[in-house]
Amino acid sequence: MKGPYEFLQPLSRLTKAYLRYERIIWAMNAAIISISLYAIAEIIGIPAFMSFYYQDVILLASLPAIISIILGLVGSSLIKRRKKADIFALLGPQLSEKTRTAYDNREVDSLPMQELAAEIRASLNKIKPSDILNSRRIGGRAFVIVIISGAAILLAESEIISPSDFQSLADLRDQAISAFEGETPTMSTGQEINLTGNLYGNPSLAVLNENKMEIVLYPGIGAGSLARNTEPVERVFSQSQAGDATAVPSELYIESLPPENKDIIKRYFTILSQSDR
Repeated sequence: MKGPYEFLQPLSRLTKAYLRYERIIWAMNAAIISISLYAIAEIIGIPAFMSFYYQDVILLASLPAIISIILGLVGSSLIKRRKKADIFALLGPQLSEKTRTAYDNREVDSLPMQELAAEIRASLNKIKPSDILNSRRIGGRAFVIVIISGAAILLAESEIISPSDFQSLADLRDQAISAFEGETPTMSTGQEINLTGNLYGNPSLAVLNENKMEIVLYPGIGAGSLARNTEPVERVFSQSQAGDATAVPSELYIESLPPENKDIIKRYFTILSQSDR
């Protein structure tokens, strides 16, 4: 716009610088929130947990960092919404009111408006963006970012919760998977399971009624036992005189039997003797 209304050009220059300044503040707030959340996640052990169980899937292993960044962007946007961008408030009490009035009546072509626009144009041309923008806000946030970034790096290197802390959980998971698949689970407690069939190893202890007893297994001849080689032993036997074999009458044998069974047994032997004839 030509003439006195050219105050809109310096006002637009200051407005663009102010919006760029607010975008920098927004990005730095997002970085502070994201790094802080990730540092808290490192203290809890979430990144170590994800990198241990999903080390082959980069997206899942990086999920804590991705979530921290998303939450940081959302949090910074909420902070920005609470403060509405207003370039007029940075121009000072007197110039702020005059500039706001001139901007609201920028479509009005009148002598008072032309005089006001000329005065505002001269004042705005003297203002630099660094004069109205607070550089300490950027410097303070940059210092905070450096501090929390260093803290996050130290937490990552110190390994407060290292992947080895999840080894027991991994063993439980492997045992559960092996149980469903019907395989023999592998124990990681340092004890070996004897599956060779050799029962004769180091002596063991058994507990019976809270009393410890030593158990020693010796070879036997039963199933599953090991054969033990022995040398043949020569033994001397003495001969005895042969005796005469005499038959015992059935009556004498029957007499020694219970009385209630005599008749039945006597009849049995009688029938047996008749059948031999």
